[in-house]
Amino acid sequence: MSTGTATTSQAAGLISPTSTTPPTANVAVAVAVAGSSSSSSSRRSNSNTSTTTDGRAPARRSVEDDPSRQAAMAQRRAKRAQVSRACARCRRLQKGCSESRPCQRCIRTGLAEQCLAGGANPASAAPQSRFGSGTVVYELGTTSALITSPTLSTLGLGGRTHTNFARESFQRQPDLVPNLVLEQCAERFFLRLGPTIPILSPDYVSHLQRRMMESTEAGAEAYCVLIGMCAMVLLQVEEPGGRRFGDLVTAETNAAYGWMLLEEALAAHRHLPRSSNPSFESVLLTFFIYTCHAALLHHSQAFFFLRETTTLYLLFKPETLPDSTRSLADRLYWVLIASERGHAIRYRRPITLQVTSASPSVPLPTTSPVEQSHPLGGFWSLASLFRPLDTSFIAILNSESISCPPSPGSLDEIEAAVNAALGHSPPSSLHQTQKANLRVTQLWLRIIIWQVRLRLGLLSEAALAKSSHTYHYPLEVAKDLALSTRDLEIGAMTVHGVGLTEKLFDIACVVVNVLARVPVGFERGPAEEDVKYIRGLITELPGGRTVYDKLMVKHLMAVLPGIVDN
Repeated sequence: MSTGTATTSQAAGLISPTSTTPPTANVAVAVAVAGSSSSSSSRRSNSNTSTTTDGRAPARRSVEDDPSRQAAMAQRRAKRAQVSRACARCRRLQKGCSESRPCQRCIRTGLAEQCLAGGANPASAAPQSRFGSGTVVYELGTTSALITSPTLSTLGLGGRTHTNFARESFQRQPDLVPNLVLEQCAERFFLRLGPTIPILSPDYVSHLQRRMMESTEAGAEAYCVLIGMCAMVLLQVEEPGGRRFGDLVTAETNAAYGWMLLEEALAAHRHLPRSSNPSFESVLLTFFIYTCHAALLHHSQAFFFLRETTTLYLLFKPETLPDSTRSLADRLYWVLIASERGHAIRYRRPITLQVTSASPSVPLPTTSPVEQSHPLGGFWSLASLFRPLDTSFIAILNSESISCPPSPGSLDEIEAAVNAALGHSPPSSLHQTQKANLRVTQLWLRIIIWQVRLRLGLLSEAALAKSSHTYHYPLEVAKDLALSTRDLEIGAMTVHGVGLTEKLFDIACVVVNVLARVPVGFERGPAEEDVKYIRGLITELPGGRTVYDKLMVKHLMAVLPGIVDN
């Protein structure tokens, strides 16, 4: 009997995760082996019984001696191993699923009913055209390498997961963005974001809408760019808890809908083919993914996609574009200059793009009323703010080991360029959103330059010293900030997302540090009021109340607790 038991356990263990035999074949083998061993055991049992002479009844056969029960148990084990417990949507997006119905991911995005209804597995669906206008399937190669890629399951929490590029297909959801939603998102983009990042035009968006219906790779890229634009509008412009599109979409809030669109953009981004000569649309897609992550405070993922965007732009050939699209590509270059250098300063990162003689030109400041009233005047001012912050300045800021130490004169030149950057347009011709971004960014850069001087020992309290070369200069910046932002609508500031909040937070922290070290006889009252004003402004901006005000209070309690008590 011991021999029969060992054989049965071996048969039950034939189905293993590392086996290359099809599951059905394994079941058949398991049944055959189990039946054979059980028959042998049965014969032994009968043989032993026949030799019994004391008249006792033969012992009851155990489970191991019953071929039919052994076969059923082996088959149940095999079937249990093949059941997929993730919902159809999580399988399609290749995301972690809570394995409940509805699952937590679908509940968060307002798709509980769709989760309960289930859906066809994309891998088992009928073959479809690669870039069809309905359900689009992006087929992949057979590479099985695992790469580390930021996914929504790791945004801001936990460790990274690995994304397998050998995934069979990606299905476009044809009803994810109805035409009316797309048109409204484009309108909101041009109204609220266009003055600061004029990288799209109405004609170009119409061109993308026509192209997205094509069964081509270009059609797939056009679809992804429009999805990315809508996601940025929902996550950065609209009220998170609102429901702008009502019953047009299944998501319960703007934030949930934005998450859905970002998931779609990320899934498509992983499956679009990579090229050494990327298209303008592929650069735009990665830029929109970067802006979405930045709006969600996912700093590492934002840097990942910002770096990818700037790298794609270096490989991109704008000279092959028609003139109308070429102008958009030139503007995208300066948007990336501002974004990358702003991110590098804030988080001490390196930069990729450089301003050279071959770079798109920036119009010089002019005194002509006609040219000053140009709608892009504010945008060119923003580009001029970041243009002087070259790789050498970033190297100084990051404390990089360099052969030639910076001279005081080089910092003076950078400061002069930053101070003169807003001469492209008079304040009266600027949009409210442009005023907010330009004023705060200019004052923030002045603080950054002051911090570099402080670290290099270039500050002084001499009577003849320039104010920006003195230790108390941040107090003047705080005063200018309070005066220059009081007339702005809060909506003109919130549209810039958490980036503007972070700049105000940086300024406030430096001012607090200076206030904690001023002489006893110094008049502190006005400066303390400015700090309170900036703190109140921070609480009204994205991420302010939930993140940066708490950090501000912690810093105040450690350095200047008297302001918190008052």
